[in-house]
Amino acid sequence: MEILEQALFKRLTEPGSRLTWIIDWLLEEVWNPESYQNLSPVEYLRGGEEKVNRFELLVASAADRIYGELLSVPAPSRKLIDVLSDPNTAVVVFDGLSIREVPMILTLADKSGFPVSLTGTSQAAIPSETMDFVDRELPCGRIAPSQLQTRKELKEKGIVAIYNRDITQPLSGEYENSPLLVWSSFPDSTYKDSGAKFESHFENIHALFETAWMNIVQAIKGKKRIIITSDHGYIFFGTGMDFPRSPSETKALNAYFGNDRNVPLEDNPQPPVSDDLFVVQSQKVAMVKGRVRTKSTGDAASKLYRHGGLSLMEMITPWIELQVSQ
Repeated sequence: MEILEQALFKRLTEPGSRLTWIIDWLLEEVWNPESYQNLSPVEYLRGGEEKVNRFELLVASAADRIYGELLSVPAPSRKLIDVLSDPNTAVVVFDGLSIREVPMILTLADKSGFPVSLTGTSQAAIPSETMDFVDRELPCGRIAPSQLQTRKELKEKGIVAIYNRDITQPLSGEYENSPLLVWSSFPDSTYKDSGAKFESHFENIHALFETAWMNIVQAIKGKKRIIITSDHGYIFFGTGMDFPRSPSETKALNAYFGNDRNVPLEDNPQPPVSDDLFVVQSQKVAMVKGRVRTKSTGDAASKLYRHGGLSLMEMITPWIELQVSQ
């Protein structure tokens, strides 16, 4: 075991909560601005994912309770409906943005002259899916983000919601003196592209993010604070970046989960007995735990970017606050 892994193993086996220092490790040692600036996008992705995969192997073997910590609800200061009580605040939710992209956000904020007042994280809902996040964060129920802009529950609170489907189109709408919620389908919508079969897809996201930033974040007018966050992250399954499991070990998981990383218990109430599966009774859902890759079928089999399970990279999301002088 390498010296770094020995140190991490020691911390993992200590009593008490461990999620706070794990998040610090991810932001400071794995997905940090120095690595982002000094490596190509693909090198940055590959190097970081290798570290996270090795670390989660330690978690799975020595500190399985960390997955339970990922079920906790974020602090009240990260609750969207509460944050959107301030008319001077805009929240931008980039669908599927992960903590890997935090250095991108910090770099673009610096270029835009937007001081960063907070670099932190929040957490995806259970399961780590978009509509479950909407249900947890907003008084609208389990609906698609594209429906938010017509919901009376938000209008009654004075919140203006805008759904951005196309990052090449500048943000438009009337939101003066109102809290603003902007939901962008980027980058999650790109994971449906054929390019998501390759690790270079991360490089495409890197290239497109500046366009998204210019037409969404920079286009917001009249707000003193802009919060950048996400509904869920994603797991990257490049070669050697998943837990080593034999076909016999994943056979039952493959049969139960199919192309998904979670299954509602009402759809299939008898999940298999497996250390790689976590049943969340409060949400009545079973989730693939850690970086276990189930064998998908059809087009899903070739996709390297997935979400919906219970892993660090799916559950921990960015929360960046910008102070904007208008």
